Amino acid sequence: MRTVLFSFLMILSLLAIQAGAQDVNGQLNTATASYASGDLENARFMLQESLNGVNQALGKEILELLPATLGGMNALTDADDVAGDNMGFAGLYVSRDYQNESRDASLEIISDSPLLASVNSILTMSTMFSSDPNQKRIKVGSYKALLTKSESTDLISYDIQMPFGSSLLTFKTTGIPDEAEVTGLVNALPIADIVRLAQ
Repeated sequence: MRTVLFSFLMILSLLAIQAGAQDVNGQLNTATASYASGDLENARFMLQESLNGVNQALGKEILELLPATLGGMNALTDADDVAGDNMGFAGLYVSRDYQNESRDASLEIISDSPLLASVNSILTMSTMFSSDPNQKRIKVGSYKALLTKSESTDLISYDIQMPFGSSLLTFKTTGIPDEAEVTGLVNALPIADIVRLAQ
């Protein structure tokens, strides 16, 4: 058990150094001291806190990869979220919104998303796509994704969900009627780098 904990702490320490999370090393030291003294509850709590710190640092790195403008829309960086504070979410969570006068887009990455299993199931069942003309499989980078089109009276929106590993990337647009433009926008994102950091 001690070997497993030590290995886990070493991996977290390396991630903390790579991600530049200053508080993580202190939390790991506290977790080690708590474990050594038999305070397993505090050791567990501090390990969870250090993981949250690593996830937030990775989320900030992902946001730095994203473009400041996308398809004529400006990034609303004041609304960037790497902690999931608005959702009460624990784990890797990253979101960014883009907007101009007539259209908007949003990107969201969630580890262990509750939608992950259902999206993967839809992507593997070919009969689903023959019954719904508003859904289809597409490629985002080298990954399969589910594209869903929604129409109201005067507005078209697209929702692209791309599972990778144990995470789900969701890209949504409103006010962009051209499907080819929407898929071009999502493919203009640094998908390979996002996946590398998020996994």
